[in-house]
Amino acid sequence: MLSEEKRKMGLLDLATQLKLKQEDFAKSRGIKLHGELRDRKGSEGICHSVMLETYALPGQVNVGSDSHTPHVGAIGCIAFGIGTTDLFNSWITKDVRVKVPESVKIVIRGKRHPNVTAKDFILKILSLDYVRSGKALAKVMEYAGEAVEELSVDERATMTNMAAEIGGFTGIVAPDEKVVQFLIERRGMKRAEIQEMIKGLYSDRNAEYAEVIELDAAEITPMVATPGDPGNGKYVRDLGARVPIEIAYGGTCTAGKNEDMDMYASVLADALKHGRRVSVKVNFWIQFGSQETREYSKRRGYMEIFEKAGAHMIEPSCGACINAGPGVSTRPDQVVISAQNRNFPGRSGPGQMYLASPLTVAASAVAGYIVEYDPSNSRAKS
Repeated sequence: MLSEEKRKMGLLDLATQLKLKQEDFAKSRGIKLHGELRDRKGSEGICHSVMLETYALPGQVNVGSDSHTPHVGAIGCIAFGIGTTDLFNSWITKDVRVKVPESVKIVIRGKRHPNVTAKDFILKILSLDYVRSGKALAKVMEYAGEAVEELSVDERATMTNMAAEIGGFTGIVAPDEKVVQFLIERRGMKRAEIQEMIKGLYSDRNAEYAEVIELDAAEITPMVATPGDPGNGKYVRDLGARVPIEIAYGGTCTAGKNEDMDMYASVLADALKHGRRVSVKVNFWIQFGSQETREYSKRRGYMEIFEKAGAHMIEPSCGACINAGPGVSTRPDQVVISAQNRNFPGRSGPGQMYLASPLTVAASAVAGYIVEYDPSNSRAKS
């Protein structure tokens, strides 16, 4: 809440107006509002994170006023973002009108390398000519194949979330045993109830697609998207000269989930075991996507690992991804490596931002320059 002095000066900014209007609307409609905490600074979490952890269910249609609404496609929802006018209209008419889109099937076969994550898969997909030429725009991105099936729900959410960067209508993965386990562990739901819910939630064997893209997981190594666009995908090993960094950032809806914290912690624990910490030349910020993930990190002892290794923790929020708070660059020549989903010019400050996986971001924070994480010998590899 703004101080009385600022109120008298008329400095009720747009963000505060929005906050107050949300509170009034939620109260008048009897809606639960996931907002700021009352006992300390911070919020309950990013809306996409909270939806996946608390509300969304397989087979549902989920609609939100943000492009990353497809996040919950990880458990088999049709989830998509709409404009605020359409959202307002839906409260009056109970309707959201959309044209049924075409689908693109992206099959990733085989076994991935231990240092390759869902973020590397999606950065590879974003670099493909089919996507870069705009042919995937407004289509459903259906992710399949052994390498996708092997991913956890948190990791699948990275891929469905970033259907937004593809320009797709939504992203989805057919729900399976991984989804059953997720809903049992995270929601306390009954197995029989979930199994009934996911029945038939898969594509027909003879389904027609606008395009079928096949990738071999074994051919994909850790990637970055070079500054300017998430589609500027490049293998870390092909960067050439070392790229020193000043800021490393791990967080947002894309990379602030439980399994992302597992990855940051595993790299930093390995560094500590070898007598290393975050480079003195780097500020490494780790921001939780939700209070649930913050509590998970606390239970797992990750807070101590992050602190000992020299990383800074931030309460849940969209943070640097929307140019707000620590992790934002302040100079055009400042180089940032981030696990967020977008690196358009100026989105997170004036600096040069590379996108990468949580493993690559953490390893680079320790090395002081962009590197692959090499778990085979617990060291970063340039």
